[in-house]
Amino acid sequence: TPSFLADLIERVLVVSRRLNSNPAVKMLINGAAGSNRADLDDAAESAKSALLKFQVSMYDLEDLFADPSATEFLIVTIGTELAVRESVRLLNDLTFGDPDMPIRVRSVVVNQVLDGDGGDDGQLEGFVSRLTASQASSIGRMERIAGGMDDPPRLTRVAMLDTEPR
Repeated sequence: TPSFLADLIERVLVVSRRLNSNPAVKMLINGAAGSNRADLDDAAESAKSALLKFQVSMYDLEDLFADPSATEFLIVTIGTELAVRESVRLLNDLTFGDPDMPIRVRSVVVNQVLDGDGGDDGQLEGFVSRLTASQASSIGRMERIAGGMDDPPRLTRVAMLDTEPR
């Protein structure tokens, strides 16, 4: 989240201040820098400035996310147990995760919903055809990646489970 990054930057700056105020560290840096001390100081200031600018932009991004008139999220899922659980978790995290920064979720779209009445066989055949092609492509990618490993894992294809894992 933007606040996590902003807090992380603040911690880095605190550690930097502590290190730079330590006499032993100063002596070590001065000895290592030699005649390039001015370049080292310029680089440190430049890095600090960049971190502070990034921190401010994270706060701006957080403000944008929290403004319901400017930002809203759309959750897209499929109608499986795992996907719905993850979508509910995301919905809760966005809307209730941080009371100071609730993020508006206006819509949840459930994709790949099959019509239960069996009326349009052409729609079902098209869906299955697209799904088969997509799976073949994804499995082929997995095989290429795994096949390039020194000790590749075994890929097992299961035709279809009759129940969804829960």
